[in-house]
Amino acid sequence: MHPYRYRIGLRIRHPELVASVICAELLPLVPRRVWDVGAPRTAPNGRPLGGVNEETYATFFVSKGEGDLAEALTEAAERMEPYRQHFAAWRASGGDIEFFVGWFMEGSNVGDVFAPELLAQLGGLGIALSLDLYERAERG
Repeated sequence: MHPYRYRIGLRIRHPELVASVICAELLPLVPRRVWDVGAPRTAPNGRPLGGVNEETYATFFVSKGEGDLAEALTEAAERMEPYRQHFAAWRASGGDIEFFVGWFMEGSNVGDVFAPELLAQLGGLGIALSLDLYERAERG
């Protein structure tokens, strides 16, 4: 298989909580982008988009690297263990938590195996796995 790079983010959505509550519970993680339910929609540069946000959203950088995505996800899941109770409460009240993975391939195919133990660990934390594949390697 061809080499690849990845970037893992933690994304949280909730129908009622405000982002400041979520972010305070996830310290020392630093949010990259947030918005609150009911607030006016804006682009990342602050330009108004019209309408209001239907949910609260917060995204956090977790890690990036080359090769062995399964190992990186295992390490990321271990880093999320202290937040297990918060994740459970947020999911019980209608929220969603996921690892968003940007998977940047440099060839025609990439792959990795996600062992049952990793999938069980993510499931136990209530973290879904979202994979987005890109044809070119991420820059930076």
